Amino acid sequence: MRTPCIVLALVLLAAFVVPSSAAFELRTWATPAAAPADGGPLCTSTSFTLRSRLGGPFAGSAESTSFSLWGCSAYTPVEGIFFASITNPLVVTLRWSADYLGPAEGFNIYRSTSEDGLFEKVNEETLDPDLPGVYVDRTVWPETEFWYELYVVRPDGSEEKVGFEPVSVATGGRLMTRLFPPSPNPFRGETVIMHDIAADAGAPRLMIYDVSGRVVKTFAGTPERSGRYEVTWDGTNDNGQRVVSGVYFCSLETGEQRETRRIVLLR
Repeated sequence: MRTPCIVLALVLLAAFVVPSSAAFELRTWATPAAAPADGGPLCTSTSFTLRSRLGGPFAGSAESTSFSLWGCSAYTPVEGIFFASITNPLVVTLRWSADYLGPAEGFNIYRSTSEDGLFEKVNEETLDPDLPGVYVDRTVWPETEFWYELYVVRPDGSEEKVGFEPVSVATGGRLMTRLFPPSPNPFRGETVIMHDIAADAGAPRLMIYDVSGRVVKTFAGTPERSGRYEVTWDGTNDNGQRVVSGVYFCSLETGEQRETRRIVLLR
């Protein structure tokens, strides 16, 4: 069962590793002032998904300042949890636990900006198999909803999605159209050009110019939605030919706005 909550403060009571006789309780508060003094970390966006040990649905109750889950006239024992929260403006913390997942070498976290969209792995190295698990994602950007899935890595290297629904959190702030410095720079083989596109950018164009102002490379495709994007330039022009070493300029153009970064190509 997937139960999203968006709140100003949250307290998670009880450990993430839940033995058979233990219980789980989740409380959220509408304002920081309403939370107990020892209530735990604050967050502005929270999402979680639980799997009941009993196999049935959770029963719940909502009050003016809190929300809790329980069942069978007592708190419902929980078999597993996958939990995401924003503890800083652009930091998402993911936590998970489960009674038993079988043999595991570790975990991978996959992220998308759409519930039905393409999920891509965000952690570079496989995460430790220890439970409870935690991962901090510092690569999110403003004004965007992010969806996360959890996969367990088996000893043979295969991956298996852990049986939770995706969790989502929405970052605050405002996403501004921006061109980041290419990396690496200078470069010999390839360089990555990262850029943010705001919702009101309108028909952005990303191009490479030489020192004389001639267009060398045009990156085709207009982003369908706001967000953060990356393209890779391999030092070729629009005809697929390798260009000579030297200084080039990457330009992000959106309407009347234009931002340029200098790139040095070495051969």
